[in-house]
Amino acid sequence: MASRIKVDEVTNLSQSGAVSFPTGGANFSGNVGVTGNIDFTGQLLQNGSPFVTLPTQTAANLGAVLRSGGTSGTAYWDTSGEGASGVAGFSQGKYKAGFDITRGYSCCGYRSSSSWRNVNRLVHATYTQTNLGDLTSQSGAYIDGKPNTSFIGYVFATGNAWDSTTSYVSKINMNTDSNAGQASSMSSSRNRCSAMGRDFVYAYVHGGGSNSSSTVRYNLSTEASNNSTNNPSGSQNNPACGQGATVGWIRQGGAQAYDFATEVYRSWTDSPGTDGSNKTLSSRNGFSYWNTCGGYRTSCDWHLRDSYNGGRMASVSKNGITTGEETMHTGNEFGFICGQYDGSQNNNGYLFTYASHSFTRDSRMDRSGISGSASAAGIEFGTLMYGYTGM
Repeated sequence: MASRIKVDEVTNLSQSGAVSFPTGGANFSGNVGVTGNIDFTGQLLQNGSPFVTLPTQTAANLGAVLRSGGTSGTAYWDTSGEGASGVAGFSQGKYKAGFDITRGYSCCGYRSSSSWRNVNRLVHATYTQTNLGDLTSQSGAYIDGKPNTSFIGYVFATGNAWDSTTSYVSKINMNTDSNAGQASSMSSSRNRCSAMGRDFVYAYVHGGGSNSSSTVRYNLSTEASNNSTNNPSGSQNNPACGQGATVGWIRQGGAQAYDFATEVYRSWTDSPGTDGSNKTLSSRNGFSYWNTCGGYRTSCDWHLRDSYNGGRMASVSKNGITTGEETMHTGNEFGFICGQYDGSQNNNGYLFTYASHSFTRDSRMDRSGISGSASAAGIEFGTLMYGYTGM
């Protein structure tokens, strides 16, 4: 005959340490609350079948695809590029997931013969544009900028003139919306520059100036720089640059792709028709918008380009709008122009909607505090997610 014992607590004889159950174990009905670890030998079963959990998640497999190990294997994170998406798929997933963009900063620029130190901040959640005043140490135009993981924004080639040749780098603190002083100079001077960004790690700065066919590699953590790879197309004065997760793109007299891992150029066939004076918007969604005509302003369609292989995906109408020398930055699902040139330098704002690949005039993005602005630097701010520190 079975017996029943009712107690509030079960301990061993010494009233400390573990309690052992004889062979056969114990059965419990209802919930069991446990404080501390559960350490067992054997399988964890659910309804008689092995209980399966996710493989360990780390920053190293951020954005990877979970794949089945089949009937005899275990599930795993695919970081090797298996499947149709290949390496581009894993890298793109990590690139997209790692950075939640919440604000964009439009820095410097010019109108006529005047260049600015002015910075505007656009809050993406509300489309609120705010004039922050003169934040950079020096003014400049035909410039570019990139952030580091501390969200210091670097503005390259600010030489206190609209068309200067300089190695000077200004920086702003986007956490506090303040001037962060002068950064270490670039290894070579630049005139009318653009930059490709290896996310939060390096800015690869091109433009006229000394050693104009070389790539200035600027370390966004240490501010060290050097002249690295030479561009096979030669001098790149006033180029258009873009980037994806693993590849940078540059178009001026020639067209090149730049592999960030190897720092090697390769020819970009079927490139867009811009001469570089009209700029590029790079999203974090695997595509970029490139101008297709030159001459400092154009109403030609945008080309939607794959950020991994450079291929043309579609044409996106400007709807009769003329833009050039655009100041651009990306958000998570939208892109922004905050100032450009359409025959005169202006503060006009425009919106790219990534879901529909549409382009419209939007006055909420208009800059203020200056009489007009073109060829300024756009820099993104936000939150780094899940241990992400760049590509």
